[in-house]
Amino acid sequence: MSLLKRTAGVAAVLLLVACTTSAHAATPKPTATKNPYGSSQQIDPPGPNDVLLTVSNHSKVVKLTLAKLRKLGTTQISIYEPFVKVRQTFTVVSLAKIFKLVNIPDSATVITDALNDYIYTNTAKNFTFSNGQLAIARFGSPIPYDQGGPIRIIFPDKTPLASNLNSWNWSIDVIKVK
Repeated sequence: MSLLKRTAGVAAVLLLVACTTSAHAATPKPTATKNPYGSSQQIDPPGPNDVLLTVSNHSKVVKLTLAKLRKLGTTQISIYEPFVKVRQTFTVVSLAKIFKLVNIPDSATVITDALNDYIYTNTAKNFTFSNGQLAIARFGSPIPYDQGGPIRIIFPDKTPLASNLNSWNWSIDVIKVK
């Protein structure tokens, strides 16, 4: 059930309770909605010198902070985010630029690994053909860890991997060639 439907349902229940109980009765608290990204635990954002992403092609390894990612060149895209089912605007760096840092060819099998050890594997060509992006901010602000941050892989609407939810690896920390 979507967050909007759950929120509407909770609001309806609260309104019904308020109308049918006395003015002195306690209003029930709404139940928490499930975070689509997993943990709802708050974690401090990364520091300016913290490595967010390690990219490697066998012996060639590059460690990237947020500042180094921004230096690669960013753009903003608005996409339908399938996990929360709303349109969101992200600041992104193309995966093609990141692959180029360590000379990852289109034919290479690429492994993306998240902080929670979720792994997704595909060819570099499939990532770039779908215009894969590394999101480094959402609505101009850092992406919290409990919401798939601080960096995550996303795909523009109507690209081949946009509908493959397995490829949307969030809280990613490693991209490497198999």
